[in-house]
Amino acid sequence: MPSIASRRTTFKALHEKGRAFLMPNPFDIGTARILDGLRFDALATSSAGYAWTRGVQDAEGLITRDDALSHAAEIISATSLPVNGDLENGFGDSPDDVAETVKGAIDVGLAGCSIEDYTTDPQFPYYSLDLAVERIKAAVDAKNRLAPDFVLTARSEGPAQSQHELDETIKRLNAFVEAGADCVYAPQLKEKDQIATVLASVNAPLNVLAGRKNFHMTRKELGDLGVSRVSIGAGLARIAFGSFIAAAEDMKDGGSFGCFDRATGMADFESFMQARP
Repeated sequence: MPSIASRRTTFKALHEKGRAFLMPNPFDIGTARILDGLRFDALATSSAGYAWTRGVQDAEGLITRDDALSHAAEIISATSLPVNGDLENGFGDSPDDVAETVKGAIDVGLAGCSIEDYTTDPQFPYYSLDLAVERIKAAVDAKNRLAPDFVLTARSEGPAQSQHELDETIKRLNAFVEAGADCVYAPQLKEKDQIATVLASVNAPLNVLAGRKNFHMTRKELGDLGVSRVSIGAGLARIAFGSFIAAAEDMKDGGSFGCFDRATGMADFESFMQARP
């Protein structure tokens, strides 16, 4: 099993312009083992995917820092790949809160993590730019002190559909890069021209979220644009939970069991699971 330090080094090296390496998001130990067995370049936790396994909604403050880091540690133990942590807003508003979260992420063995500018407060959903930058600076200071090759990703969560919104996203991403972020991410970017504009305007590796409806760009197309990293977010979890609901509804409403004709054979996934010693 590679050391935590070597996983950090490997993960940082993956962030080359145009590589568009694929980083899918497991939501428990079993799905981590499957993705490890399929030999992706890296994995990442999903705040939503994990929240749903706990029976709570995402981004509502119902998952604590300790919960998220404990979950990350489980994923790390189940794979030999570098793991990035979806650590929401850093589990607190203050720069000190964010620094404490980054310290915890490094302690449990994550190779990197993302920090959002989303507050979880529906009345004031985004931190002011000044505070958002101070939070990223605190994260950068913490990781530079403890593990300089830890990849700190700064996320701008706001909409980016209008030109004004896209300009604001670019302004924030550039401010985060100036603050020392290693990678940037704006989940609302999904159109080719938007992505190209951000790549031309922001001098940092860019993560693009591909695990969504009606996203039809290929990994090659993203790489040709200059995208460094492609994540799936809660996409795999949504497929898994959606299939579960559809099968349960078939049984309840139709009284038939044909839904299990669609089920994967146990041998198809048990080969990825740990066997008895």
